[in-house]
Amino acid sequence: MLDKLAARPGATATVPQILIVDDSEDDVLLATAYIRRSMRDARFRRVDSAADLRRALAEQDWHLVLCDHNMPGFDSERALDCVRGAAAGVPFYVYSGDFNRIQTADALKAGASGVLEKRDIDGLLRVVGSAFASMQPGASSTRG
Repeated sequence: MLDKLAARPGATATVPQILIVDDSEDDVLLATAYIRRSMRDARFRRVDSAADLRRALAEQDWHLVLCDHNMPGFDSERALDCVRGAAAGVPFYVYSGDFNRIQTADALKAGASGVLEKRDIDGLLRVVGSAFASMQPGASSTRG
């Protein structure tokens, strides 16, 4: 299971920590496989509920949050509220297979860092690469 790949407490700050909010384990496994092609040491954790998201945010710092839009009983709007309340400086991207222009505008207005389609692998890799460029020696942190 993907949850076994979760970052360990006390892991070094230079290891990319990516929190993925998604009810589809298959989608998460696919995304992490693509990310690992260029970032082998990345650590991931998947959550799919508000309670699990709050717990993950309380347990450790994250460098990036990728969030599906539509999940049973939970959505990206509520997830963004949780993340902004607990980890305001962390980039938050809506990563969804079904998202229209109005929802995109609403997400950006609400404070999402961006919106990606799940089938846009190049976009996913650009976002991940950009989020972690600041982790290079001499760069400033994404966390405040």
